[in-house]
Amino acid sequence: MESVLKRISSWNPNFGTVLDMGAAKGNWSKQALTLFPDSRVIGVDPLKEREPYLSKVKAAYPDRYDFIMAVAGPTDGGEVELAVTADLDGSTVDGREGEKRLVPVISVDGMVARLGLKGPFFLKFDTHGFERPILDGSEETLKQTKYIVMEAYNYRHTAETMLFHEMIAHMETKGFRVFNLVDILNREFDGALWQIDLFFARAEDPIFKSNSYRHA
Repeated sequence: MESVLKRISSWNPNFGTVLDMGAAKGNWSKQALTLFPDSRVIGVDPLKEREPYLSKVKAAYPDRYDFIMAVAGPTDGGEVELAVTADLDGSTVDGREGEKRLVPVISVDGMVARLGLKGPFFLKFDTHGFERPILDGSEETLKQTKYIVMEAYNYRHTAETMLFHEMIAHMETKGFRVFNLVDILNREFDGALWQIDLFFARAEDPIFKSNSYRHA
């Protein structure tokens, strides 16, 4: 993950805003704040247990970082049911395991309008199978998005989960292509592929101009 983020940083992208959806303890947000020093970073997470950690990031970067305690989703307002696992890390909307609680939902387009966020955007998804509903609420923002990194899956652990190859095809309809993958995770009991992180860029990005292995 860090090596690809550093490569993107070396290309000198001028991000207005980086959205960290599934911010957890804010570790990815802190990477983004360091690697993209001209960007505003917004963390999004629905778990109240994460708020103290995100507050510390905000205290360290008061002018560049903020966070929203909500689920990113298809609608700007309302609530969704979140299944909260004991370790917190496996929590997901409409999950099969964990304590159920209602949490607020906000669309990405709603966040952008409400906070006056500026593009171009870099979006990070660590959203445990809820990616397509989030994308449905991001139509306007996607028009100004340069890169996306998304946790993608090989099993349907929720009703909404798209398998990684389905997500790649779906993102092509949005105008994005995969240019890298990192952090392969195999599940514990049989070693089968569980998830990977996919990096997407706009189909017209310069990275896709050459079809050569060796030559730019």
